[in-house]
Amino acid sequence: MARFDTRDVKEILDMLEDEINIIPKLGKIEKMKMRSSIRKQANWLLAWSNPTAEMIYHRLEERLSDVFSLYPYGFSDKVKKLLKAKSAHLGSK
Repeated sequence: MARFDTRDVKEILDMLEDEINIIPKLGKIEKMKMRSSIRKQANWLLAWSNPTAEMIYHRLEERLSDVFSLYPYGFSDKVKKLLKAKSAHLGSK
């Protein structure tokens, strides 16, 4: 069973968190709440066996719908690209 390792999960979550800093219309408290909800996804991502990029992206989008709705246009493509790279990396382990 292929699973993401902690380094892969950290890189995915860091990408999601870093993009929050760029969103201008959010206050400090809202950004902290969103970062917290993103970090809560770590255990879920680590537990997923044989993940595909599409499955992970759609589940993340469902679980973090309030966060994903604020991301700028085109960011979802970056996330999908990273997830594809990470899930392809799992196949070579």
